[in-house]
Amino acid sequence: MQRKSMASVLVLLFSLFCVAGAGAANAPVEFKDVRAKNGMVAAANELASKAGVEILKKGGNAIDAAVATALALNVVEPNASGIGGGGFATLRLADGTIVCWDFREMAPGASTKNMYASEQSKKEKWTEMGGRSVGVPGSVSGLFTILGKYGTLSFAEVAAPAIKLASEGFTVDKLLASMVEENFEKISAYNPDGTPYTPGGLPLQAGDTLKNPVLAKTFQLLADKGPDVFYKGEIGDAVVAAVAKAGGIMTKADLSAYKIERREPVRGTYRGFTVVGPPPASSAGVHVMEILNIMENFPVAEWGHNGERFLHTLAETSKMMFADRSRYMADTAFAKVPVRGLAAKGYAESQAARIRDEAMTTLEAGDPWPFDEAPKASYAPAGEHNAHHSTTHFSVMDGAGNVVAWTWTINFFFGSGVFVPEYGFMLNDEMDDFSTNPESVNAPEPGKRPLSSMTPTIVLDRDGEPFMALGSPGATRIILAVAQVIMNAVDFGMSMDEAIEAPRLFNALSGNKAGKLLIEAGVASSTLDVLKLRGHDVEGRPKDLYFGGAQGIMRKNGEFIGGADSRRNGVAAGY
Repeated sequence: MQRKSMASVLVLLFSLFCVAGAGAANAPVEFKDVRAKNGMVAAANELASKAGVEILKKGGNAIDAAVATALALNVVEPNASGIGGGGFATLRLADGTIVCWDFREMAPGASTKNMYASEQSKKEKWTEMGGRSVGVPGSVSGLFTILGKYGTLSFAEVAAPAIKLASEGFTVDKLLASMVEENFEKISAYNPDGTPYTPGGLPLQAGDTLKNPVLAKTFQLLADKGPDVFYKGEIGDAVVAAVAKAGGIMTKADLSAYKIERREPVRGTYRGFTVVGPPPASSAGVHVMEILNIMENFPVAEWGHNGERFLHTLAETSKMMFADRSRYMADTAFAKVPVRGLAAKGYAESQAARIRDEAMTTLEAGDPWPFDEAPKASYAPAGEHNAHHSTTHFSVMDGAGNVVAWTWTINFFFGSGVFVPEYGFMLNDEMDDFSTNPESVNAPEPGKRPLSSMTPTIVLDRDGEPFMALGSPGATRIILAVAQVIMNAVDFGMSMDEAIEAPRLFNALSGNKAGKLLIEAGVASSTLDVLKLRGHDVEGRPKDLYFGGAQGIMRKNGEFIGGADSRRNGVAAGY
């Protein structure tokens, strides 16, 4: 047997010393489950959740309620999502069918791999703001396609709550006011005549009433004329004009060519529970599964929640996952991606074997190709984008067994800053999710979908029945947030809101260099000290938007249990 180093012994002794007091040092976690018998919506804003429940009460199913919730979020949370962006939805239908829909934005036809490689691009932030940052929006196609295939009500019926909210207005809360203030300079730069969020050239304040009657008319126009009015008609004309005015390259032909895709979901199991999420261009379905598969090799429940062995192992797993994400993931229409290999149990076993209990692990990506059917390929690694807290997720369940997990976005808060004044909505800056490295597998190309971390996830119990629907905003932190919520429920028996509110970890990797091990408030300080002894660059952070805003629903014993993240203004509602 190889002798342990003195550092290893010290770590072990310190661990034993701290075990007795570690639990007591944790700050109490406040959680409040919402329970209902007939149906549930969990979203980042109470008004949006209530809009979805209103549709459920009128006899609509979970899909009808999901579209109503999405449209209401466009009104009350315009900083995070809307018809100017895109996203993913994972659905479990009443007959047991599971499907993923990809309505992610696409790169305009004039895009090139090196379009963001110049120093001028970096200096002027072409990927983050203005017309050059706008991808072809997919949200309208997503709304109409999903509602048309699986809903029971018309677009006009499900849009009614959002139209009312936009017309009559609602009271601006502190969070939305702070988002407007933080992005005021960007919004003002591209909209000198003002927006509903900057009336009279000033940012909205908490307590103000926000009305957007133009957006209400846009929803009604969509109800009257369908999605072609966006992709081939007058709304599209206004989108192209706004993008061009802000220096962009999108054309009407780009809008007309947009195509939503039905995807085969990524499926796996975690301790007997089935986990289902979106495939590329979302990286997260694959990598949530990779994390869970690796962690399944360890006695997580025995270690205890957020103890030092659990956090050390999860941090190491996280770094390996991000190394793989950077190396292999991209739009599968443009690159060979080892989806099966990355999500394979055998690959996870090989990755788990790399983790050293007494110290940090090597940072190189693994080799999933032997576990995949595709021919091996090699790519230049992509960069990571971890800074922003935007995007939004909501979950819906109904009594018939329909389940919807829906994540959509305009990327950074208030997206590109480009507003379409004639129709009342913001445009995305989703081109920022491409790599600026022309050699990267995730470099921009015409019609390509940028790599995403959105992961609307459905979990089935050991009998194959719906157990959870969940997801989160938060850029690449989404992946860890969703995986941790699942482990909290499965390994530690937490209820929905308890699993969401528990402190989280995040440990990224970029350019073969590990970032700081970020740990949210609520973990014992003695645990952090042990992690430092193991070599981790630990940084404690407050509980806030940085770690996401998960919204989830659990179904247990015939009851819906909703959880909504207090890191955002999440509220679950049911009846």
